[in-house]
Amino acid sequence: MSLIKIENLQVQRGDFSLQMKEWEVGPGEIIGLVGPNGAGKTTLLEVLAGMRRASTGEIRVLGHEPWNKPEVVRLSLGFMWDDMPVFAMKIGDLLRLVSGYYPSWDPALVNDLLERFKLDPRKRTDALSKGQGTRLRLLLALAFRPQVLLLDEPASGLDLGGKRALMELVLDIVQGTDRSVIISSHNLSDVERMADRLLVLKEGGVVCQGTTDELVGEDRTLEESLLVWEAAG
Repeated sequence: MSLIKIENLQVQRGDFSLQMKEWEVGPGEIIGLVGPNGAGKTTLLEVLAGMRRASTGEIRVLGHEPWNKPEVVRLSLGFMWDDMPVFAMKIGDLLRLVSGYYPSWDPALVNDLLERFKLDPRKRTDALSKGQGTRLRLLLALAFRPQVLLLDEPASGLDLGGKRALMELVLDIVQGTDRSVIISSHNLSDVERMADRLLVLKEGGVVCQGTTDELVGEDRTLEESLLVWEAAG
């Protein structure tokens, strides 16, 4: 069963239009969503999360239209983006507040992530550095063990060690499970190492899609491939 299924999708946003004929995401996959700025990557993630309605076409996330059943979809879908707003309070208080919304909230996982991310529950969210804020947003997206995880520039503000830890964490999450992750990132080397499959967008259209090995191969990097596809930036 597909966790995500799209057919003849069109999303109109002012003069911009995102169009996708067909796309599916199965359990246990890591999908790299790449392309230049303005390609439609964030628009697609917002539609999957139910934050933006499709103009036409069919989309199912965990069996539902996400904008018609947001309360159902968001119980099993985590979405983290770079400037995702969080309440200004102590981290521990925020975690206790958010935990009440998710029956699958995992306190043991939260404690593990607090330690791995070096986050002090006593510290206020509005006193965090850029990197600490990124790690907190990741923790909030992961804490209830979502079946679908959407990450929009998740490594923003992280140093090299933090980016490596993030990559290892994402791989840990999906390995041997039915969970899937979609990562939109300009850190192409990380995407290339993590992603089983790629979806390449440009100007609201699909340039190509397929397994990372098929599209990139051994002779060139993902960055070099994007240049060939004229989808870099």
